[in-house]
Amino acid sequence: MTLRLRQIAVAVTDLEGAQADAEAIFGASHPHEDPGVARYNLRNAVYRLEDTFLELLTPLTEGTTVGRLLAKQGGDCGYMVILQTDRIDEARSRAEEAGVRVVDQLDRNGCGFTHLHPRDVGGILLSIDYMSRWDQWEWGGPDWKSHPSPDCSIVAVEMHGPEPEIMARRWSRILGLPCSEHGTGWRIALDEGELLFLLDSDGRGEGLRAIAVRCAQPEAIVERAAQRGLTSPAGQLRLWGMSVSVLGPGSEPLLHSAQGGE
Repeated sequence: MTLRLRQIAVAVTDLEGAQADAEAIFGASHPHEDPGVARYNLRNAVYRLEDTFLELLTPLTEGTTVGRLLAKQGGDCGYMVILQTDRIDEARSRAEEAGVRVVDQLDRNGCGFTHLHPRDVGGILLSIDYMSRWDQWEWGGPDWKSHPSPDCSIVAVEMHGPEPEIMARRWSRILGLPCSEHGTGWRIALDEGELLFLLDSDGRGEGLRAIAVRCAQPEAIVERAAQRGLTSPAGQLRLWGMSVSVLGPGSEPLLHSAQGGE
């Protein structure tokens, strides 16, 4: 079974403001608004970052899961990690064997997803998706390949929690992939991308706290973020309640704590 990191979703209180940051800092453009999220009382904007995707979403009404998460976290925060597989039946069987509850599932026109319960996974909504072709991505919109992309892609996500080893081993069992110690945390290597797990240091509990983006010109990205007041003393981006590490070509993702924290 092949698995790759394909998309992350971030919950935001101000969608237009979040879009402005994504476009000004990364040069992202042509956001796709997925009408399918309206059934969750959400509105979103999905940006292409080479073959990966950044989704920004916000609640339209009170009482949504995203709205409750925003209230609990005190503002913008990571919401979902989306992996793509070429064997959805195997992925679903593994999740079932691991005792993970399914909160939503879709099969339509050769593509679909399985959303796994955050409480069973580790503070984050994990979605395992499949497409009729490996290079397809339904959630990016019908014309995403024709739109220009920044020279950036999402290469790693970092989950924090009070027991990162337990969280990593939980993900390992669900995905059928080994986990190993990595610096001060734990790591699962995907066929494309990495999942990193680190001890919670800010009291927010389990959740998606950081991502790594590989770019052709990382210095320019950091400079544009600094102009908007969105960098930390360590030179990382502070966006949407997360730390964003900007890597140059060939650089390997590091755990957030190994990069000097916030």
